[in-house]
Amino acid sequence: MTWWDPELRDRMAAFPSGRGDLSDPAVLAVLRDPGPDPAPEPDVHWTHATVPNTAGDHEVGVRVYRPAQPHPNRPGYVLFHGGGLSFGSLNTEHRRCVALTRDTGAVGVSVDFRMAPDHPPATILDDAYSVLRHTTEHPEAYDVDPRRLAVTGSSGGGMLTLALAQLARDRGDTAPALQLALYPNTDDRVLPAHASRREGLPVIPEEAIAQVMANLGPPTPYIVPNRTEDLTGLCPAAILVGQNDPLRDEVVDYAWRLLRSGVPTELHVLPGLPHGFDVFFPDIAATQHADELAARAFRRFVSEA
Repeated sequence: MTWWDPELRDRMAAFPSGRGDLSDPAVLAVLRDPGPDPAPEPDVHWTHATVPNTAGDHEVGVRVYRPAQPHPNRPGYVLFHGGGLSFGSLNTEHRRCVALTRDTGAVGVSVDFRMAPDHPPATILDDAYSVLRHTTEHPEAYDVDPRRLAVTGSSGGGMLTLALAQLARDRGDTAPALQLALYPNTDDRVLPAHASRREGLPVIPEEAIAQVMANLGPPTPYIVPNRTEDLTGLCPAAILVGQNDPLRDEVVDYAWRLLRSGVPTELHVLPGLPHGFDVFFPDIAATQHADELAARAFRRFVSEA
């Protein structure tokens, strides 16, 4: 029997079983709707801007989060929203950006990358990497210290976070201080050791995982982090996942692979929590705890670097 966080026992019983066919363009259009603009916050301000991609033929939208009191050479983070790289928006991660900026004093750059299946993985990776590199090469535009930058995201954005850490290592023109991933997708395969994919856990059932991974097409370099054989030399990692997340076992497997490769790695498996717990249940104590764990890891590896 699945054990749930006490604040979620009744709420999970009424949680919807799915969100429709995630390969259907009509369903994706609904799930990409950002909804109303977020309300202002007294201590965190945000603005919108664009960053040119590598080829110079597209402007990648970003939302930049800053503490109310500006100061040069702050730590920073580049964030990728969840949604399996097929849906979601800047507003998906707005609460997380406000919390991370508030808790650490960092400047955040949230990336409005193009998505599958409209665009191939190479385009998604390039949008994400273009923003990371621009932030590194133009720190004065963001008031950040380029030596103290993290990449971060959840779910599909967590997958992109891990992929960007690999890409940065191999290209060598930017060096994140931390890869901070929350319940990331790591694999397009259901390996025998990944039992959590077969336990019928809620929020993203196996069918939904298969649909968003199929939207990406055949595996291409970097986009599926667990397919990369050599993990040595990656930047430090902090990874959080709920115990009742279908992605749990592949996330733990990837964290162990990082550890065995000599990468400084912090792993938290949070009991009684589903996939996307902080998005669907921002008001519970466990979400506040996860925010604190993320902020502590950020301060340890980035702010104090």
